[in-house]
Amino acid sequence: MRVTEGRLPVTIAFSGGKDSTAAVLLLREQGHEVRALTMRLGLPGEEEKLGRIEALARVMDVPWQAVDLRQPFRERVLEYFIAGYRRGLTPNPCVECNRHIKFGFLLAALRAGFPHDLFATGHYAAKACIDRRWFLQEPADRRKSQIYFLAMIAPAELERVLFPLAGLTVEEVRAKVSGLPLANMKESQDVCFLQDDDLAAFLARHVPQAFQAGDLLDTGGKKIGRHQGALHFTVGQRRGTGLAADRRLYVVGRNLAAGTVTLGDEQDLLSSSLAVADPVFWRQLRAGDKLTVKVRYQLRGHEAEIIEAGEGRIGAAFSEPVRAVTPGQLAVFYDNDIIVAAGEITDAEKTRS
Repeated sequence: MRVTEGRLPVTIAFSGGKDSTAAVLLLREQGHEVRALTMRLGLPGEEEKLGRIEALARVMDVPWQAVDLRQPFRERVLEYFIAGYRRGLTPNPCVECNRHIKFGFLLAALRAGFPHDLFATGHYAAKACIDRRWFLQEPADRRKSQIYFLAMIAPAELERVLFPLAGLTVEEVRAKVSGLPLANMKESQDVCFLQDDDLAAFLARHVPQAFQAGDLLDTGGKKIGRHQGALHFTVGQRRGTGLAADRRLYVVGRNLAAGTVTLGDEQDLLSSSLAVADPVFWRQLRAGDKLTVKVRYQLRGHEAEIIEAGEGRIGAAFSEPVRAVTPGQLAVFYDNDIIVAAGEITDAEKTRS
């Protein structure tokens, strides 16, 4: 079906920022009847922000309400994030929020109240119908593309979803909302629940054991120094290790349970392949498929060949070694400008042991 036909009513996920506000204006211009839902997540200062969002909705004459999603957000996003760091992973909360909260609980609330509405968001994303199946597609402004963060939503949901910003640049979006009393003037941040907190302070409260002193190891497991907390380090880091050496050393691994950080040469950061667990398949993959895979946001894609693609796993080999492939992050597989699969990285085979 062509969702732009019939001018069906649309409910939009509304944050009061420039993107969702511009999306409302665009939907109105297309003749849709628009209403707005805002997620109540239990974040600091939220009630005051909700008041600004409600005021903006009144100025725009858009029916608005807040949906209480505090419990699922805490369980599916906050606890997931903390548990990932406790396991020594680098989790991606935005992916989980889109998957379970925005395109899960919020969409369920929409269907309960307005079962015939389409659903819209202010993401910089597009979609394409190929062989009667819908796929996430790169938007016009690839600088702001957010389809990486949407790759784990249920593909079946996409048919009745609209992305009004698909054809706009960020400059056009800013111009469109100029003069409106936006509820949030700042650019969206990667981890919304940190607010003005920094990651280290947040984790120090929730994962204190990761900030205890421990051993620095070489790649052979030999102790070469001490550190003041494994979470002060990130894979790929060179400066700030606190260890003087006759060559450049990089953080190539960390084990929060053991309290150790492993240092090695840059070559030790390179991986020849990766494994992905519990993937979402947008279409069937087969061994031998040649695709592009992104192993983090805003990183160029890497050519890879599918080794295996089963119900609960994808294995892929890179055509050239890739630096700092990190368990817990999301691997997203692209065929040109559409997403065909995605899943959490569980393992990366190093080019040398």
